[in-house]
Amino acid sequence: MKKILFLACGAILILSACSSNNIKSATINNTEIKIEIADTPELRYQGLSNKEKLCADCGMLFVFPNKEIRTFVMRDMNFPLDIIWIDDEKVVKINKNTLPEGSDPVMRYSSDAPANYVLEVNSGFCEENGIGVGDKINLK
Repeated sequence: MKKILFLACGAILILSACSSNNIKSATINNTEIKIEIADTPELRYQGLSNKEKLCADCGMLFVFPNKEIRTFVMRDMNFPLDIIWIDDEKVVKINKNTLPEGSDPVMRYSSDAPANYVLEVNSGFCEENGIGVGDKINLK
């Protein structure tokens, strides 16, 4: 019985170590970004909606369980963003200066290629830091 309990506790520790909750930052081109994780359907839906601002070196990382073409909208946003679409550890597309929703019909932004991560940062961040398609991202 003790052996089973020990193995179960070990499995929980290993699984929690692999969790996206352990990701605290992302690095692209030697630029470190402090990130908030959105890894549940509820957190991904909420995203950065209704937030007043995002610090200069902060972002939100949307974590998905699989790779597919993704589509985002700027629902209830108060500031423009750069949207970085990521396939594993590589930037596959960037939408720069995506504006807050306010027009009808709603503007949709798509990855065009399969992605399992999406990183939202302040508008202009990619330009200021030389971030482009093909760049590698390190999540830690």
